[in-house]
Amino acid sequence: MIRNCLLFFWTLFPIFQTVAQVQTLHNTLVKGTLSSSVGLQFKEASKVEFLPNNNYVFGINYCFKNRFSIGVEVNYNVFNIQDFSPGISWSSNNLLAGINLQRNDHLFKTKMGKFKIASTVNLGGGSIISNDQLNHQNLIQKSPINLTGFYMSIGGGLRFEFLRRIFLEVKESGGYLSKNNVNLRLNNQNMISTNNWFIETQIKFGIFMFINTLDKCGTCPKW
Repeated sequence: MIRNCLLFFWTLFPIFQTVAQVQTLHNTLVKGTLSSSVGLQFKEASKVEFLPNNNYVFGINYCFKNRFSIGVEVNYNVFNIQDFSPGISWSSNNLLAGINLQRNDHLFKTKMGKFKIASTVNLGGGSIISNDQLNHQNLIQKSPINLTGFYMSIGGGLRFEFLRRIFLEVKESGGYLSKNNVNLRLNNQNMISTNNWFIETQIKFGIFMFINTLDKCGTCPKW
């Protein structure tokens, strides 16, 4: 049974939680745990240069089965290709929106569970929505915001949990990114496109929300 209570947390992201009874121990790997995170990402790719000051990530994950969670993740990044074609540079503002499946395992925890370390392994993919621009000898072509490609990724990392409510996660991942539907053309009328292998590092800060207790009767989850 879902219990009702109100939790206000985080000045940037006020989040409301319904639980009526204060629980003394929480298992963040249990079914019913919801987590929300925001942070920075640092990408490197085979053919493009990502601007390090314009890379952000936001995600929400729901633990649908003990140790396993599914979620939505949105990445924003900007990249440049200075010599895409002779005398032509390409810049792009990208929103990568997709889903990810993640497995979480606790590696260490203190006796009262106020500090834990968990490993994470994730698999994800989704669509790329972007706004693109070509610059050729001060002549600029711009495309409207539209769906321009897709991406896939796999990775893993460590999550440091504090006070059973907040966490810091560091994740390293790699994958494939394809932009093959950009509505811009070169002088030879060929549409522009790029396909890249990439690696990225994410540093995220987040919070846990416990929707259900383990046995659904108001008692503390078992370890």
